[in-house]
Parts: sequence; C-alpha cells; structure tokens
Amino acid sequence: MVELLRGVFLSQTRLRRRAAFYHNLSLQTMDQTVSIELMKHRDKHIAENYGVQLSEVYVDHAYNVETARPAFEKMLKDTKNGSFDMIITKSISQFAPTSEDTIQAIEELLSLPNPVTVFFESDMLDSNIIHSVVPILRGCCT
Repeated sequence: MVELLRGVFLSQTRLRRRAAFYHNLSLQTMDQTVSIELMKHRDKHIAENYGVQLSEVYVDHAYNVETARPAFEKMLKDTKNGSFDMIITKSISQFAPTSEDTIQAIEELLSLPNPVTVFFESDMLDSNIIHSVVPILRGCCT
C-alpha cells in the first residue's frame, strides 16, 4: 500500500505533498482526548510512511447527519487557501454526512485551481477514482 501511494505522490509532483488528516469520532470512543492524541501520533507515523508532510489534523465529533462538523467545514475552507494537497481519512462513510455530501465535496476539491485529492484508507480508494465513476452512478441510479 505504501509503495502504491508513494507512486501516486511522486508521479504528481517532485515536491513532498502536504496532507491533512480528517477524523470523525463516534460516541463509542471512550476517552475522546486520549483518542485524539493517539490519532495525531498515528497520523504523523502514517504521513512518514506515505512520504507526505503532515499539514493538519481535523477532528469532529459528529454522530449523525444532523450534527455540525466544524472541523470538516474548516478543512474545506483551508483547501481553498492552498493549505495542503491531499486529505487522508479512514473511510468514505466517515468523510461527510451523506453520500451526496461526499460527492459534492470531492467535486469541489478536485475543481480547485490546485486540486485536492482525498484518500480513503480502509476503502483503498482515492477521490480521482470515485470522481470518474460518479457520472455513471448518477446516470444509472436517478
């Protein structure tokens, strides 16, 4: 997996890419403070393994679709400012409140002057792949 990711990073630029990590913690996490510190430590280690520079870690505590996600909104704002080149998150299901929100965020991120890719670790997908199948999914599922 690391070699696959390094290949993607190196093919896009010779400079070290800047990555942000996004987490959405659930109620099942017993000690949120400890969990956040462990995640930040884990993220630093993963960034080193992937060969990217850790730029920022964003953490929300959104338990359902109605819960506000201030870290997610700040992350999207920071992408427009060019703060980082990619977002690494655990899974598609934890990225945005709904599938449509995920699609909209991906389309917005990839349409920026300096496109921002999202990598979904447990799904082993990046947003470039998802973006290429969205028109097909929308066409067959409307």
